[in-house]
Amino acid sequence: MKNADKLKWSAIIVLLVSLLFFVLGFMYPLLQSGYGIGPFTLKKEYIYIGTSFRYFFNQGEIFIGCLLLFFTIIFPAVKYIFLFYTLSGRKVTKHKIFSTALEIINKWAMLDVFVVAILLLNLKFDTQFIISKLESGTTLFGISVLLMMISSFLTGKMMSPPAVDK
Repeated sequence: MKNADKLKWSAIIVLLVSLLFFVLGFMYPLLQSGYGIGPFTLKKEYIYIGTSFRYFFNQGEIFIGCLLLFFTIIFPAVKYIFLFYTLSGRKVTKHKIFSTALEIINKWAMLDVFVVAILLLNLKFDTQFIISKLESGTTLFGISVLLMMISSFLTGKMMSPPAVDK
């Protein structure tokens, strides 16, 4: 097996694992929030990625809701589709333009981390009455983002022409 084939299969495997963690990140809660007194919990609520942007929409925070929706759901889905399509060996019309646009948007992909950080700051109060703790969905989603970045890097490395010695 040539190095290019190994690189391609490595990128595909990493991307598939990333997609698995991405889906699991939606199935498990990001945060547990609620309130209580001392060891007694009076109300407990789990916050999921899918419900977090709806919360902002319901509160009238359309801009933040749209940012969260775009950078945690729409953009990653488009990127998964594009990477799988690229790794399959097919090229879309205007492939270079689409690839460049994704790379530009990818520079802003950390915006979803910013939005999640805002959610955490909103919900992570250090009092005896407000209960807030991270759940497994946060870790799963974070792993999926890291693996997608690795797969994207491997795909870019596979697609770039080899350096020519002078």
